[in-house]
Amino acid sequence: MKYSTTKFLLVGLIFSFAMIGCSGDSENSIESQMNAEQESDIKVSKATIDQLIQSFPSPVETSIVIKKAGNAFNSELLIPTKKIDRFVSSYDKAMAMGAFGGDMGYINIYEKSFVAIDYLAAIRLLSVDLEIDRFFDFEDMIRMAKSSSNIDSLQQLSTESFNNMEKYLREKGRDELSVLIVYGTWLEGAYIVSYIANGNLTQEMKNRVAEQKESVEKIFEVLVASSKDKYFANLARQIKPLKTLFDKVKIEKIMREPEMKEVNGELVFIDNSETKITVDDSVISEIIAETIRLRNQLFK
Repeated sequence: MKYSTTKFLLVGLIFSFAMIGCSGDSENSIESQMNAEQESDIKVSKATIDQLIQSFPSPVETSIVIKKAGNAFNSELLIPTKKIDRFVSSYDKAMAMGAFGGDMGYINIYEKSFVAIDYLAAIRLLSVDLEIDRFFDFEDMIRMAKSSSNIDSLQQLSTESFNNMEKYLREKGRDELSVLIVYGTWLEGAYIVSYIANGNLTQEMKNRVAEQKESVEKIFEVLVASSKDKYFANLARQIKPLKTLFDKVKIEKIMREPEMKEVNGELVFIDNSETKITVDDSVISEIIAETIRLRNQLFK
């Protein structure tokens, strides 16, 4: 799969969301879990989830920068699948499923399909444990993941699967699982970017770190709004130092008139807008260290 033109974090989301498989046969497949756990009072609108996902930095640019950094694939960056048993509660498992999805984004940038299978299997196991394994065919997922020619079909099917899953969770009063999957995916992706930037702090990598600002702000907002739940309140406390650091980052969007240019005989839309990022190098270094600390606190 060639990720100079495809996805990084979005691919992670796709893998984590879509691996909520389709082995369940009953309309009440989640009911045993619902009986074991009190229905959550957390309500997060679909628009909020969509805005959170859209706040993620450009996956195309991120994947290009990671490739350009020249770092070899490092399996030590990934959460070991053998540690999956440490995730016990449904909340922990939802976070882990998202984080493994973030790892999938990194794995696929480097086209390590032999590693991907273990992570797909881990994501599937977590979805089974959460009793929401009813929206996707795991065997099809593996088959599509092995062929770059199937990536578009995989993305489309995966997106549809997540939409169906998210609707189902909302109907069952389990909005919090969607939030935790998204958070886990973002954090693992941000960790990978930070780790690479820590060893190769080019201007492009500084920008990739700094542009996480909007994502952190939106995640913090959702966690605080849900803080009547102790788990979410704890997550909000844990991410607050990172949010405070990002408050020192100034991002300004400079709007300019777009134009049309002819390229190779075709008219191409050119966006002349510019994003200006202002932040001290010392703050970037602190953000990198705090992102790595937060991720390791939750998943290492």
